[in-house]
Amino acid sequence: MKNQQRREKILEILRNSTGPITGDQLAKDLNVSRQVIVLDMALLRSAGTAIVSTRRGYQINGRSLTASFDCQYKELTPESAQEEMNAVVDNGGMVSSVTILPDFSGPIQAYLNLKNRRDVKQYIESFQKYDIPLIATLSHGHHTLTVAADSQEELGAIRDALKEIGVLMEEGEEPEK
Repeated sequence: MKNQQRREKILEILRNSTGPITGDQLAKDLNVSRQVIVLDMALLRSAGTAIVSTRRGYQINGRSLTASFDCQYKELTPESAQEEMNAVVDNGGMVSSVTILPDFSGPIQAYLNLKNRRDVKQYIESFQKYDIPLIATLSHGHHTLTVAADSQEELGAIRDALKEIGVLMEEGEEPEK
């Protein structure tokens, strides 16, 4: 079995599974070493497949496509962040992470995994409860939002929604400082 065929088989196994599958089990089923499976998982993730590693094994995160959107808040408020994240979950996506690039350091990434409005509300309420500023404050509101979705159609709807609320930056547009 060639490398690409093996990765396609891994995806088929994970999609048809009712729970996590261990690397050892995948290695045994595909007659390769566990290290080959680890490498395949890294390559599948880098290609945009939302595979997560749990203590019980690998699984697809329910959404198989990812995309990153370069965004800039007009106002750095919890309400702006909530509106942005709701635009993602309302269009079938999951907010996987937010990444900022502050002037004083390299990239900072926060993994969120917000799947619905309840998750978004709880996330925003935790900032408000402890009076913590939004992470994007460190980059003057500029951030990269990574989302996961089931289809290109959903990713397109998310892009359109982010554009409609005015947070999506156009290609080549410079962030405000």
